[in-house]
Amino acid sequence: MRSLLQKLCAKKLLPIIWTIITIVLLCLPGSSIPGDGIVFNIPNFDKIVHVILFGGIVLLWGAHYVFRPEKLQGWQKLIILLAILSTALGIVLEYVQFYFIPQRSFDKYDIVADASGAIAAMFLVLFLSPRQTVKG
Repeated sequence: MRSLLQKLCAKKLLPIIWTIITIVLLCLPGSSIPGDGIVFNIPNFDKIVHVILFGGIVLLWGAHYVFRPEKLQGWQKLIILLAILSTALGIVLEYVQFYFIPQRSFDKYDIVADASGAIAAMFLVLFLSPRQTVKG
């Protein structure tokens, strides 16, 4: 898994695309989101989506910065910052949905799911990162 992440995230393109897709999906009007079907009848399916989207942000950006040939000094703090920023993005998008997106609402449990995904991905990146010394 480590080598796959390293290859996919060598450039910023995949993390950027994932972040943009996350923002776009959360800014779609409620009428654009299917409300029926087998998948959408799964209880709390939207929370699973939030965990995946925000965990993906931290995982992909973290992989981009951690699996570089020249590792940044203080990279662990950067990964923690990514989790905080991802969670902050989730909070901001909940308020955007509430105030600006038709047929969307604020859900504090979406924020919990966003933070859960970000924190889980943070620990995954920290665990998967190479255990080598940092070069200046």
